[in-house]
Amino acid sequence: MRLLLHSAHWCQTATAIIALLISTSACAQDEQPWDKQTTGQTSVARLGRVEYQISYRSAGFDHFNTEILIRWQAGQPSTGQQQILYEGIHDRPPARIWGAGRHLCLAMQTCARGSDRCQWHVLAHRYQASSQRFVEVNPSSASCRTPR
Repeated sequence: MRLLLHSAHWCQTATAIIALLISTSACAQDEQPWDKQTTGQTSVARLGRVEYQISYRSAGFDHFNTEILIRWQAGQPSTGQQQILYEGIHDRPPARIWGAGRHLCLAMQTCARGSDRCQWHVLAHRYQASSQRFVEVNPSSASCRTPR
């Protein structure tokens, strides 16, 4: 009986250690360093300067995992705000960001598999003062034109 209890305790301990190793490995994977970071700034009407940081790393083949973080000042009194505007995978980094009137535009490329034929995807965001956040809007309703 004592041997059975000892075996059961050992099995539980081993299972806990394996689970810990798996979760630690998954967390370490999420925190991989970025291969490259690009920073810049643009402006949005009625808000002012918006700073951005585009971070990306290889996701395999010709794809890149990307995070776009923006920062701006808002509110009374003015306080620093930040928001992740995009997290995802695209091709041919870096993405492009620019202000167009009251909109913040974002464009990135995706390419057909095994081809150099790529197309731009444009996202438009508008600052919503009530929530102090940028919200996505239909790009055709904004003045965000596809880059050349």
